Amino acid sequence: MDIGSKIKNLRKEKRVTQEELAEYLHISSQAVSKWETGASSPDIDMLPKLAIFFGTSLDHLLDFDQSRVDAAVEALIEESGRGGKDPARSEAFLRKALEKYPNNDLLLTCILEDMQEQNADRSRNAEILEIGEQILACTRDDELKIDVLRILAETYHNQGEQAMAESYLKKIPALHFMYYEIAAAIKSGPARMEEIGKAEDLCIDKLICMLWMRREEANAQEQAAIDRQAHEMLDFFKGCPMYREIAEIMEGLWNDGKIMAIYQ
Repeated sequence: MDIGSKIKNLRKEKRVTQEELAEYLHISSQAVSKWETGASSPDIDMLPKLAIFFGTSLDHLLDFDQSRVDAAVEALIEESGRGGKDPARSEAFLRKALEKYPNNDLLLTCILEDMQEQNADRSRNAEILEIGEQILACTRDDELKIDVLRILAETYHNQGEQAMAESYLKKIPALHFMYYEIAAAIKSGPARMEEIGKAEDLCIDKLICMLWMRREEANAQEQAAIDRQAHEMLDFFKGCPMYREIAEIMEGLWNDGKIMAIYQ
């Protein structure tokens, strides 16, 4: 619905005339008439006054429905094929979507993650840092904020700025990854099983990553023992249908020596 039609409907609901609305706004009734017929639109500084007069929000006045925007953005992200083998294609698709939904924090975060995945030579560090700061300045979503803080910390670490990396690390709540465990404890039924699955995947993922980091600090004999331990653990998880997929992914990364790519 256009703004003129919205004003007309709200005015009729409130049972006021064009003249009465015009008097409140200190404008002519002809101006109100032009808004309602679509011949012109109210100046931006009139919008708060109109919202106050009608006792509504600016979003309602402008017929803005965030839930519809969120649903549309989620659909575009699904269509982009994120998480596949072509992050460059996904990034290009999402940048096009960003033209329709400028500064959308979820789109920006997905683009940032695609960029990080392609940044093997670290040539895009500056752009990653810039977009990360842009997201932090606009998002109210704590989950997105933590993802971005992680990426910024990793990017600064990769370019040798350890003090900056640790400054962003300190902004990440230490208990963040306990969320799924707590959620599993307080929910029930299918919702509980979903949270349990998320916690299990996360635990397997992080456990194997920590073993790899331990391996990096070990001598040759210790590394061989850690390799055996990791493969025994992965074989066990692969034998459980619910863990097989994540275990196979982690095994592939381990064998290719790319476990730390998760943090880059």
